[in-house]
Amino acid sequence: MGDSRERGVILQMIKIGICDDMVEEVRKQKAMVLRIAERLGENMEVHVFEEGEELLQEIRLYGHMDILLLDIEMEGINGLDISRIIRETDYQTVLIFISAYDQYCKKLIEVQPFAFLDKPVTEQRLETVLRKVLHMRPAENERFTFSYQKCRHSIPLQEIMYFESMGRKIRIHLAEELYFFNGKLSDVEKELASAGVRFVRVQVSYYVNVNYIREWKYDRIIMDDGIDISISRRYRKMMSRQYMEILERD
Repeated sequence: MGDSRERGVILQMIKIGICDDMVEEVRKQKAMVLRIAERLGENMEVHVFEEGEELLQEIRLYGHMDILLLDIEMEGINGLDISRIIRETDYQTVLIFISAYDQYCKKLIEVQPFAFLDKPVTEQRLETVLRKVLHMRPAENERFTFSYQKCRHSIPLQEIMYFESMGRKIRIHLAEELYFFNGKLSDVEKELASAGVRFVRVQVSYYVNVNYIREWKYDRIIMDDGIDISISRRYRKMMSRQYMEILERD
């Protein structure tokens, strides 16, 4: 296939819930989250609730949230009780409490919150916390999709060891499989720039997953499958900088 529109990375939609019985606070937090999502280049779906019962009903009908911004002091069922109910069946949702009260801190430990933010929360502080959450999120739901010889393929991004350019074709190397598609490595690099799995360009013909680099030297790398790839002079400084940044973040 020569049309790049048939190729791309499918990123998991991040489902965020905001629950606060103050209407203006809900609107404010939603606006902040949407601006943060745009800056981070993340695909976020934001749901807002002004009552705890409404939130729980949404979860019963459509499943849990990935991230939940939750006020503690609310009319009716409070944030702490909501989180206890959620934790009865789900320990994956990231709970971030936003409240003007801190007397609940000891009780919050049992529901394993990710963070506690003082109200009124600032956009800068909220972005810092969301960045940490997104950095920790698993990337197993990200897939690289492409078509070749009228067949469509979708491969988990974390299983791809490296891309190899061969003329107009690109080979996708997995541990035990090999795939092909028509395209440019520079286009693949652009598509994977915001993905959770980190790849680096080491030369014109190779774009590699850093998780499969067994050994790294100044002018070459050795991948887990044993292939020895030279780092071209053009990419050495950039590759070294990118790789060290990734190691520091991890």
